Amino acid sequence: MIDKRYFVVKGKKDSTITYFEYDKMEGYDLSPKKNIKIKDAINVNKVVIINPSLMQKVAKKKIDLKFKKLLEFMTIIFDDDDDTTSGEAYREGLNEISKLRLEAKVKYQKYMEEEDYKTLEKKLDILEQELNSRIYYLEQYYYQRQLEAQYEEQDENTIGRRSR
Repeated sequence: MIDKRYFVVKGKKDSTITYFEYDKMEGYDLSPKKNIKIKDAINVNKVVIINPSLMQKVAKKKIDLKFKKLLEFMTIIFDDDDDTTSGEAYREGLNEISKLRLEAKVKYQKYMEEEDYKTLEKKLDILEQELNSRIYYLEQYYYQRQLEAQYEEQDENTIGRRSR
């Protein structure tokens, strides 16, 4: 993966430096995951984005990346036939969907456009419905097998009890 680094450079034409009190400004906060030290560079602990269009783009990009990871997880769950006996993977998928839905609502909804947020909700609803239907059919299948086993057991018991 390409290592991306960004440097903030003062413009050559403008010799003034503007200071902002970012604690008092409303904006999208970004923080680096690791404390990276680069020689001859300014170390940044936190970046606050105050441009509304840039906030929307960053929030949409982050949500799209998380949704893509969720789709990859769902693909693995749907392709894996070994773990379908208990439906545990499907329930874990439902948990991941609810986590992404909550994170989108709490962290990103105020930065996203309403249309993008509604589209994300619709996509998550579709995934949730698919998982719920698979869990339902799986439960029905095992319930049916359990009933058949009980009928067979009853038939075996009644055959052995018959007298002359």
